[in-house]
Amino acid sequence: MARSNASSRVATTRRDFLKASTTVASAATLGVLNVGAYAGAGDIIRLGMIGCGGRNTGAADQALTADKGVRLVAMCDIFMDRVKAVREILKKGKPEQVIADDDHCFAGFDGYKKVIESSDVVVIANAAKFHPFHALTAIQAGRHVFVEKPHGIDPLGMKTMKKAADLAKQKGLC
Repeated sequence: MARSNASSRVATTRRDFLKASTTVASAATLGVLNVGAYAGAGDIIRLGMIGCGGRNTGAADQALTADKGVRLVAMCDIFMDRVKAVREILKKGKPEQVIADDDHCFAGFDGYKKVIESSDVVVIANAAKFHPFHALTAIQAGRHVFVEKPHGIDPLGMKTMKKAADLAKQKGLC
């Protein structure tokens, strides 16, 4: 994919942004999110968080910083107090972009399903044993995925993540 420069950022489409972010996500680590493409004028990219620890808080902040058209619309974690605390932290820095209301903040083991339903792009940084399953579920739903390392912690997890990556290619998500 060609790199975007300052003069082409205005013409870059939402699809280009999602392809660029998917490429970055599959490339490596969550530590540096340097997206070189931007949503076109008027486009909104709905971002969802699965996991509300420090790593995913940083990833969500980076995604919101990458483009003013990104909106954090849904969040989940095992603990609701963590979801609400992270929402407030992110809202302080980007109040116009953090629009996840109480009805889109989820707690428990099945909250990821509702985040996936609400989002265009899902950032996953929770317990590593769930990464492959959550990524595969999001890709099956046609969502773009950004998942922290490790992508899998055992042979079954790695097979599941490979299946997710192959499916993402088939669906044109990367």
